[in-house]
Amino acid sequence: MRAVKHRADQMTPLERAEAIAAGRDYDRVPCVPFMGELKCSLARITVWDFWHDPQKMADAEVIAFNRYGYDRITIGPNTRGITEALGGRFVYPEKGLPYADAPFLKSYDQLDDIDPIDAKKNPRIQTFAKEADILQKEAADIVPIEASIGGPFTIASNLRGVELLLRDCRKCPEQIERLMRIITDSQKSCIDVAAEYGMGIAMADPVANPALIGPRMYEKFIYPHTKELTDYALKKTGRKVSLHMCGSTYSIWKYLRQYELNELSLDNIIDLEKAVEELGEYIPIAGNVDPVEIVMNGSKKEIFQAVEHCVNIGKLAKKGFHLATGCDIPETTAPEQVDYFMEAARNHI
Repeated sequence: MRAVKHRADQMTPLERAEAIAAGRDYDRVPCVPFMGELKCSLARITVWDFWHDPQKMADAEVIAFNRYGYDRITIGPNTRGITEALGGRFVYPEKGLPYADAPFLKSYDQLDDIDPIDAKKNPRIQTFAKEADILQKEAADIVPIEASIGGPFTIASNLRGVELLLRDCRKCPEQIERLMRIITDSQKSCIDVAAEYGMGIAMADPVANPALIGPRMYEKFIYPHTKELTDYALKKTGRKVSLHMCGSTYSIWKYLRQYELNELSLDNIIDLEKAVEELGEYIPIAGNVDPVEIVMNGSKKEIFQAVEHCVNIGKLAKKGFHLATGCDIPETTAPEQVDYFMEAARNHI
């Protein structure tokens, strides 16, 4: 199944990205609605197949892209794939989102027997490499493709459990550092594989937000590893990272702006105007239409108004702006709602 340029666009996403990078004129604002498992219903496949069958995974990406024509395809392994590659487990319900099973890491003594994954050999990661190989042939000449490697702290929470992980940050920080080292090296191995397929890197670390972990703990446990990963990704792929951060992240902005980012995607609860003022001169900003109240449940008029509001603010960002949703669009959203979102995006340059 081949990716094709959307009939309503003058440029392919790849042409648009190249024009923006070169300072040339382009046809519309870059736009990335975070589709998540909504792609399963569009492709009429199960959540299990969307995470385990390379051909169906690739087909789902192309089906969704061809309908909407957004500006980036993002595939796994994500936090789930890397968690599973390290020994953790996820449950894949017939309907709804996958969720982490009981914590795999019962004791830090287990770390003595856990090595960083070799992404070139690990069968779980190779599922996504096979998908990448298919998309390289079917879509890479039309749309940029990124491999999401999740975020190190969220992967740690999947393996240990959120409550225990947060407790352990205070009680046994040296063990947290051991765990984070294994995870970060595993993510770097995934970056190596992504680079072989010409892909960029995306990251998302929802557990690493100040609602759960304060700025001091972010600086100690998360910032060094995320900085290492963004620097490494730029070196290996030649492209900066697309990072999404959930929640109210104001108190860690001084760290976020130091990363090598293609964009910083912000939660819809963030004041976009404040982000443009305080972050926009350092890194490109992406955001941040509400995926539930607006995209899922809003009228066409409300979607158009929200998009216009974000674009009018975002275009003032000195380092650039991408229109995006503030988080994943729920999988039960009517597909035409995303049509409205993309139609609204095409009204703006």
